[in-house]
Amino acid sequence: MLNLLDHFSLAHTQVTRLAADLKEIVAPDQAFRAKVELKLTPRQMPPDQGVTQYQVTARMLCRGSRESDEADTPLFEVELVMQTVYRQFQGDPISFEQFSAAHATLTRQLYPLIHHQLQPVFKQFGLDQVKLPYDLVKAQETAAETRQLH
Repeated sequence: MLNLLDHFSLAHTQVTRLAADLKEIVAPDQAFRAKVELKLTPRQMPPDQGVTQYQVTARMLCRGSRESDEADTPLFEVELVMQTVYRQFQGDPISFEQFSAAHATLTRQLYPLIHHQLQPVFKQFGLDQVKLPYDLVKAQETAAETRQLH
């Protein structure tokens, strides 16, 4: 698989949505499970001064529930939508089809950015025990061992 981070640099990021809803107070020692979903959506952009660039919308949803409750009865929900622009800095121009097929390689760079945005929200909610995955590509390789859901 093509590693886009070898050809593209992150040129711009902008948070376009941050929604957080705490349904009830969660005690620091209360056990719960948190499900984290990350969806990346690549979009075409016109070249900028002849330089290939693409937009990626990253949408992360984190939903927590008591271990004894159904997952559709959340204790909390946090949603972050971030727009990013990647500019190609080396190599022959990469087509949108190639970019779209390999856009999951960008998670290695996007997870820390998302983590930086969401950790203060979790802290304000008193949810310090929520840990976000940093590297989806690596986590997929070891998913059988860690049993994390992404």
